[in-house]
Amino acid sequence: MFELYEVLKYYVYYKYILRFRGREQLERRQRKRLKKHLQYVSNHSKVYRGITKLEDCPVIDKTFMMENFSSLNTVGLQRKEAETFAMKAERERDFVPKLKGVTVGLSSGTSGQRGIFLVSDQERVRWAGYVLAKFLPAPVWKPCSIAFFMRADSNLYQSVGKGRICFHFFDIYKDMEKHWEQLEKVNPQVLVGQPSVLLAIARAKIRIHPKTVISVAEVLEREDEKQLKKAFQVDLIHQAYQCTEGFLASTCKYGTLHLNEDIVHIEPEYLDEKRFVPVVTDFERKAQPIIRYRLNDILVERKGLCKCKSPCRALKKIEGREDDMFYFPGKDGRQRGVFPDFIRRCVLFAENGSIVSDYRAVQEENGEITVYGDLTEKGKEQVKREFEKLAKDRDCILPEVHFEAYQCEPGKKMKRVERICLERNRQR
Repeated sequence: MFELYEVLKYYVYYKYILRFRGREQLERRQRKRLKKHLQYVSNHSKVYRGITKLEDCPVIDKTFMMENFSSLNTVGLQRKEAETFAMKAERERDFVPKLKGVTVGLSSGTSGQRGIFLVSDQERVRWAGYVLAKFLPAPVWKPCSIAFFMRADSNLYQSVGKGRICFHFFDIYKDMEKHWEQLEKVNPQVLVGQPSVLLAIARAKIRIHPKTVISVAEVLEREDEKQLKKAFQVDLIHQAYQCTEGFLASTCKYGTLHLNEDIVHIEPEYLDEKRFVPVVTDFERKAQPIIRYRLNDILVERKGLCKCKSPCRALKKIEGREDDMFYFPGKDGRQRGVFPDFIRRCVLFAENGSIVSDYRAVQEENGEITVYGDLTEKGKEQVKREFEKLAKDRDCILPEVHFEAYQCEPGKKMKRVERICLERNRQR
């Protein structure tokens, strides 16, 4: 009962109380929260001992976090025991137990290295209240069923299912067709899953009528978004930019993706005038501090104020991972990076503009490109011409381009654009 009260308390706070008159007020709150947070972390984490200013903290990544896991966390957990505990939960598909009162989980390892995340009970109920405030289609006191398709369940997700809210976890490692009957029976008001999973549900023509559809874990392509809107008859596909490093962004009622700067501080590391890599500080996470953590996601900034008038930075889209940029040899002998969005454009339209709905573009370790898609010979020629034009525009030499039938690996995150990195493969 106490935990339910805490979830409701945070729901009310984030939904109705926390408001900002402008960017200046938002940044003032961030500074206050950061100061308090760093004072706590500096007293409880060996890595941050004595550091009380954000600019004095090192910029870290997943490798640093895992190498320093035992001395970085503030709850006294050793990496080996946390890893053993999380792996046992994965093998047994039982995600309810906690380790010393802390929720422990594994990230999926798509960035090349599997990570461990820790969440305390206090952080868990705060997160649940925040998520409900962002996405619940009706007030929290009204009944609501949520269907969640994910690789692994967690106490973190289960904490959402409180009171009148009914939470149903569907394991994507299992045969998807075995879920259809139960999904129809649940007929959820909120449907949450990766875009590839949501598309599979749409194509199976499952008789459900969700009020809210939330895309998570994968990049939501514009054409996939259109298909999902039509299939589920909704005006908006919400996005939750959630990873082990925090709940970083969510859509407003107008469909704009905003960084959740009321709970995280973002230092943008710009790649060009609009693309940036976020350096994240989550000032609500104490068990496993996330301080100046550099993600390798490429975010595209949206200029101007959104209709919702939120002072939180707006995003045009999440483009992909920085390490999935393709590299073409330049005519001057230097390697030139090509952003994932340009690769998508080469593949997205073929055969007189008809949309290629299922495809993957992969740059192999040797630099050659393989396009997986069910294309006619005419379609392949069209895609090849688009690649040739791209290479010419960037003054590059186009690597060899090959075509194969579309392949999808069930249970894995779908990546439309991916560069196979030899170093990343060694880490796996």
